[in-house]
Amino acid sequence: MREIVSACELTGKRTLFQRNGRGVVVLVSYDEYLALRETIAVAADAVLRQRIDEADEQVRRGAVLLPEDLLVE
Repeated sequence: MREIVSACELTGKRTLFQRNGRGVVVLVSYDEYLALRETIAVAADAVLRQRIDEADEQVRRGAVLLPEDLLVE
């Protein structure tokens, strides 16, 4: 078990535990767990998702200034 946990922690390798051929638990590093929770929180926040979608649309339209554009004299 120590080897599995070490591989997960050091390399990010995930380990799937199965029962009767069906996945029941996945071992992931703590950092990946936190990142997944944050992703779920963003996806569940309707207002934030709308703001992200609006920003994406601005990028598609070219309505976004790049930092280097601000430095041009």
